[in-house]
Amino acid sequence: MPTNHIFLIDSDSSGHRLTVDGNRAGRFASLRLAVAMGAYVTLRLLRNASLKFELDFKWMLSDLEIRAATLEVPQIQEMEKCYVDR
Repeated sequence: MPTNHIFLIDSDSSGHRLTVDGNRAGRFASLRLAVAMGAYVTLRLLRNASLKFELDFKWMLSDLEIRAATLEVPQIQEMEKCYVDR
């Protein structure tokens, strides 16, 4: 069973914030840097993967934009048989 990782970039006049699976990954001065960090995290999760952010929400009154991407990581056969209590 694959694992999905959710990447969000919320942007406003103060900057661009990257969130990965609900955890802050950083605040960046440009959208390009936020996307580059998302790509770096993606490569750490799955070699040779690429991530494409899509514009999901834009609010003109406050210059708020939200971009999202989902990375699906396949599980290794051995991992599917393991159970971990949290």
